[in-house]
Amino acid sequence: MPSISQADGAGAALLRWAAQRSASTSPSLVDLSLPDARVELSGRVLVNWWAKNAGLLESEFGVGPGTRVAVEAPAHWRVLPIVLAALSLGATVGTHELPGAEVLVTTRPDSAAAHEAPELLAVTTAALAVAFGHPLPPHAIDHAAEVRAQPDRLMLTPARAEAGSWEHDGASLTLAGLLASGEPGEGEVRELDVERGLLAAVVALARSGETGSVVLAPRGGLSERLRAQERVTRS
Repeated sequence: MPSISQADGAGAALLRWAAQRSASTSPSLVDLSLPDARVELSGRVLVNWWAKNAGLLESEFGVGPGTRVAVEAPAHWRVLPIVLAALSLGATVGTHELPGAEVLVTTRPDSAAAHEAPELLAVTTAALAVAFGHPLPPHAIDHAAEVRAQPDRLMLTPARAEAGSWEHDGASLTLAGLLASGEPGEGEVRELDVERGLLAAVVALARSGETGSVVLAPRGGLSERLRAQERVTRS
């Protein structure tokens, strides 16, 4: 059975999944990708971050249907809600090589792509940080410092979310295609090596259904001890 029914459109399906997840206190995303750090987001907390990021992207950058948002960042618990927010606002999302990108989301604000980006959202990967922690370029917004002030409620429409897509190497994956990608993970705890990339993590999370979860693992995967501890059912 598909994790997300798209009978009434992909945009409606994505937002319905968000509403279902927002009522859940069970784990939705666990990030073990960085040394000596474990961050767990319940469904409710994941959607809360998603909502705040949607508010930030819309208010600071005017992100909406047709906006092109490039991401220069690993699969990470701070980054995935930003991508979900951009997609649900109707943006076209891709890697830092996305042609014509108007906004760059990056964990490397000193990179060449960041230097050339018209607008910049700098994201820290430090678990408990409330600011980036280093000087940022003048055109950069500090994600950690600004996102918490945004509204907690996801205020989006299915028609807007329907326009969301992922683009890579000139090929575009519509929101409907993204939600249909990968195997359904309802009720599963799925381990995902971050080396698989950001798109794979977004797909796994979107396909986790109401009760599944995704565990982000460092390169090479989790140890057997951690797999047992996190109750992983699929690696």
